[in-house]
Amino acid sequence: MFGGIRAVLEALDVDVWPTLDQLNALSEARALRNASGAPICFVAPTMVGSAMAYESQIAASGEIPTRENLHDLLNALQWLSFPRMKGTINAEHVKRLQEGGEAEAKSRSRERDVLTMFDESGVIVASADRTLLDLLQTFQWRALFVDRRADVTANMRFYLVGHGLMEKALAPFIGITGKAVLLNVEADEIGATSMLDGAIAQWLAHPAHLASAQNLAPLPLLGIPGWDARNEDAAFYDNATYFRPGRLPKPA
Repeated sequence: MFGGIRAVLEALDVDVWPTLDQLNALSEARALRNASGAPICFVAPTMVGSAMAYESQIAASGEIPTRENLHDLLNALQWLSFPRMKGTINAEHVKRLQEGGEAEAKSRSRERDVLTMFDESGVIVASADRTLLDLLQTFQWRALFVDRRADVTANMRFYLVGHGLMEKALAPFIGITGKAVLLNVEADEIGATSMLDGAIAQWLAHPAHLASAQNLAPLPLLGIPGWDARNEDAAFYDNATYFRPGRLPKPA
């Protein structure tokens, strides 16, 4: 479940809590920038502010207020791993905040709801085989994860990018579900996180994709091969309260 941030984790001393200086050293080494080109820098929060203040600070200065807690650390690790994705989420939030003012900050629009949902609970699903994405899109869990399990393992990749969901994944439970964007890519791109970072940033910048939460596909995380030992038994997918049908998003 933590494969998407593995490279960053391997660059840190996992026996101690990362300091802001250590996170910033990784950001500098990767030459990370926000959507407007400002260098990304993790800073201690100076005050409790609104959503408008938080997003605007990141957009204007590249400074990301980061508390010493797990939720904010995972957010920082996602910035370090998928900077274009995170920068686009921030830029799209700010664009709508500037249009709507404080009223927008207090009562999120549908577009900002979708951005927040993906930021907190997002999963990138990449495959060169559209038929696999179609099975996921139409909630055919047994057909996907049992009948075509070998194809999923060989030709599909799942990247957990929502930092709130990643926090829950430290103690996974039946019911844990992501909000997925389905990307139809070339075969040699399914494991290229840098390319996927750019592809998901483009997806998030498309206004039509933010128009409805139905564009995010519900994904029961524990059904993904390799993510839970119980799913080696095909009967695991008989739990209809977890692996259930629902609405139909469209692959990109």
